[in-house]
Amino acid sequence: MTKKEVPLYYFKHLYRKDVKNYTDYLGLKICQKLHSSAQLHKKEYTSILNNKLNFSLYCEKHNIPTPDLIGHNFKSSFFSSKGIREIRNFEELVYYYKVIFQNNNLKAIFFRPLALYGGAGCFMLTLENFEEQLKAEYDNLTNGDYTHTEVIAQHPEINTIYSQSINTIRILTHNDDGEVDIITSFMRFGTGGNFVDNGSSGGLSLGIVQESGELKPSSYLDMEFGGGELEAHPDTSFVFHNFQIPYYKEACKLAITAAKHIPNGFVGWDVAITPDGPTLIEGNENPSLFVCDVLYGGLMRNPKMQKVIARI
Repeated sequence: MTKKEVPLYYFKHLYRKDVKNYTDYLGLKICQKLHSSAQLHKKEYTSILNNKLNFSLYCEKHNIPTPDLIGHNFKSSFFSSKGIREIRNFEELVYYYKVIFQNNNLKAIFFRPLALYGGAGCFMLTLENFEEQLKAEYDNLTNGDYTHTEVIAQHPEINTIYSQSINTIRILTHNDDGEVDIITSFMRFGTGGNFVDNGSSGGLSLGIVQESGELKPSSYLDMEFGGGELEAHPDTSFVFHNFQIPYYKEACKLAITAAKHIPNGFVGWDVAITPDGPTLIEGNENPSLFVCDVLYGGLMRNPKMQKVIARI
């Protein structure tokens, strides 16, 4: 009745007895306005964010830390530093990646569709089993458009929580004529052997104490996977509370740098933490506002979010 809309938030979160401040949550209508606002989003900038190849090349050009681009493909045309190779059959593809692994001294390569979201369509080739893995992905790869990047090393402290995926920090920024604010952030962890950390794939999401870079006590699990709130990782039993994220301040600085280089008004940046510091994985014009809202405890009471809302 307050929002005058279908109460999706009730069914997904606000049914919990401890949630009293329901008017502090954004709701569907305002989220849709934030996603579609011409004041916040410009095609000139979102075209860089929304295409993984554009994003990777742009970051390389401006020395923004990001996983090294090994190559890409447009269907059966494969591009690398050696030029273009037309792949006609499975045997040629196996030979192509045998050379790629050898010439680049790689142990694994990560593949991401140029324009899909939420980890959809991603897969990984490892040196030990790449022929078998290619057999399973051959049709998808040669009929799709993918970036091929190095698989980065993850910080050992984060590996103790979950090591099967690169677990990223989502940092939400607002850029208003070059003045960048960090609104909020949260961290995601894969589960169950998955090599992606997305909530749509069963991953866990945890709020972050912005001032200290520590994880909050309990995680959020998408309703599709039970909607539970867990205080420890289900695979490793690692207790989340007060875990200090390595290089968190540096991760925030990297997000601010990225927001200045790609000055879209409202972006969710995914940052991974390596042993040597943060690296930028991607930027999202549609930054999972529902999860941000729930983990913050109601973004309507966030003064930096109020500045964003005032623009729409």
